[in-house]
Amino acid sequence: MPAAKSLKVLVVDDQQTMRGLARQCLKRLGVVDVALAATADAALDALNQKKFDVVISDLNMPGMSGVELAEKIKSHPVLNRIPVFLATSESYRDQAEGDTVDHFVAKPFSVADMRTAFEAHLGELT
Repeated sequence: MPAAKSLKVLVVDDQQTMRGLARQCLKRLGVVDVALAATADAALDALNQKKFDVVISDLNMPGMSGVELAEKIKSHPVLNRIPVFLATSESYRDQAEGDTVDHFVAKPFSVADMRTAFEAHLGELT
């Protein structure tokens, strides 16, 4: 059972408002260590500098998509154990089906959806 306050989460979204909403949602869950990245390339840089417990990425971003980012993470010998949650609306979910993404979280974000995703992969949050 991980303590939510001990988790380190990286949120990747090209829209500043969505990054902010994700951070607010995570803070309501008790997660205090939330890093933000506006691009997949910036996310990869952050992943090479700090250990994260979860990555939450938008699906549709300019340049590298969320699926492409997940593929890079899952093919990396060290980063491949990090759960990758893809944030998208239901209408785009079929674009990202497969083994690369560990969980889908609906946009707009909700605390209940985030809790479900975290607990499915990390165990019950305390």
